[in-house]
Amino acid sequence: MPEWEKLAGAVKGTAKIAYWDTEQHGSRPPLLGEIKGTPTIRLYKPKRKQKPTSSKEKVVVDYNNERKATHMKKFVDEQMPNFAEKVVHGQKDLDAFENKAAKYGLPRAMLFTSKTDTMPLVKYLSTEFRRKILIAEVKPTKKNQSIMDKYNITDLPALIIFPVSSGDSVGDPIRFDSDRFTRHKLHTFLSKHALKKKVLPTVTNKQEPPSKTSNVKVEL
Repeated sequence: MPEWEKLAGAVKGTAKIAYWDTEQHGSRPPLLGEIKGTPTIRLYKPKRKQKPTSSKEKVVVDYNNERKATHMKKFVDEQMPNFAEKVVHGQKDLDAFENKAAKYGLPRAMLFTSKTDTMPLVKYLSTEFRRKILIAEVKPTKKNQSIMDKYNITDLPALIIFPVSSGDSVGDPIRFDSDRFTRHKLHTFLSKHALKKKVLPTVTNKQEPPSKTSNVKVEL
């Protein structure tokens, strides 16, 4: 239990940690599945491809490594869903990111980071604001230097947002002006510029003749 409590503190705000006492009375929640022995540690995360209006389908992953908080946190961090776009190869990647945002009418958030790996906080934010704002990580590569120069980025990390001002037009960039990149501050900043309702993309069903009623939901 001490290591479990340490894990809960370490991932607070990005993942939920809970436990089920197998000796307590009452029926076990169906989501937990079959438990053959204790302790059993499982991670539940949304399926990446499912109906946009649903998040009930879960991927279940059993954890079988060291029961130390540091090891378990690494496992949780690696398994977290990530919907952030990556800008690594300069203008080519940036164009793809901008085109995707324009296609769905989404505000753009560009996080200029000094990290080569995606941080758990970025994964959390990309999932929290999925279909409300498109987030890109601009990696610290030579090909991205021109992008940093274009937006006058000299210190890392840095975050700018291009809000959707009217219709599908994109407004001027707004810079995150705090030097504290905490979950609370970032969440508050993104919330101000994210869409109020999720964008639910549609695509024509190829099995039917094109019509106004032959649309099916797809992943964004």
